[in-house]
Amino acid sequence: MTHNPPAREMELMALKALSYADDHISDAFEMKDVSEYLGISYSYFYHSFTTVIGEPYWQYVKRHRLEVSAGLLRHSGYNISEIGDRTGYATVAAYTKAFTQYFNKSPRNFRKIETLPNEKRTLDMVNLIVQAFDKQGELFTPLFSFERTETDHLPDSTLYYNLLSRGQDPVAQMIMKMNREEQRMRGIISNHNLVNAKVITSTLDSVPVTDYERMSMYAGILIPNKDVTPALEQTILGEKLMIKRIPGGHYITLPVPTDFATAGIPMYEFIDRYIKEGVFKMSGTHFFISMLAPNSCVIYIPHFKQLI
Repeated sequence: MTHNPPAREMELMALKALSYADDHISDAFEMKDVSEYLGISYSYFYHSFTTVIGEPYWQYVKRHRLEVSAGLLRHSGYNISEIGDRTGYATVAAYTKAFTQYFNKSPRNFRKIETLPNEKRTLDMVNLIVQAFDKQGELFTPLFSFERTETDHLPDSTLYYNLLSRGQDPVAQMIMKMNREEQRMRGIISNHNLVNAKVITSTLDSVPVTDYERMSMYAGILIPNKDVTPALEQTILGEKLMIKRIPGGHYITLPVPTDFATAGIPMYEFIDRYIKEGVFKMSGTHFFISMLAPNSCVIYIPHFKQLI
């Protein structure tokens, strides 16, 4: 008898495969490694992922790696060889060839682009959505000044998260689902007395390189590895959360007295402006918003320690 899993089960397997690709972005792996990780056949994995996500798995892996590399080209201080290595390419020649075929520009020429093709459209669309949900009617732009920032160092940590959007209107989906997800995450923190944990939100994708409709927004708990216990891991398994390793390092932090959604647009403009001015360079694409209270959050931006 053929077992036909329900749609939600098939979707969860596909999202776990997507999460695996993101967590192993610099590692060499094959599709059979992922199907074994999921405990399903290669054939079933291949077809179910394409059905749920809308593109073949290896096409997603390649696209995601190249888009993350494009974000690093735009905002990081790594050279082209280092970026290729960080996104899973064995040689700079292989990386340059793949990147040029996908973006129709070499990594070197891509780095010179002032405004990316998706940039204005993505920012305009997210801005409209945020304004629709923003009760206060302003984006607190004056608060997004480098003079207000501080610095912090986070240890090696693990992000346990749930994807809130796949497909149309990812930011709107995130806003609508966030209250429920935040309560769930805070319940886990309380039950396990995770005093060093942070409830955070962001995207797995590279803003603004990834098409708006393809962005994967998440809510999750960032927990220092030293605080991860077997009991917590059992809870995470039961909650069906995804996993992402977050390396320790230096962060620029910016506290803002607003909700996470309202902070989103000026956050990206803040990052882009000060990087273009040469004030700092990012050490990764994993910036995030830590949610403290309904109208209080802190933006975390990974950076190289040297600041002007």
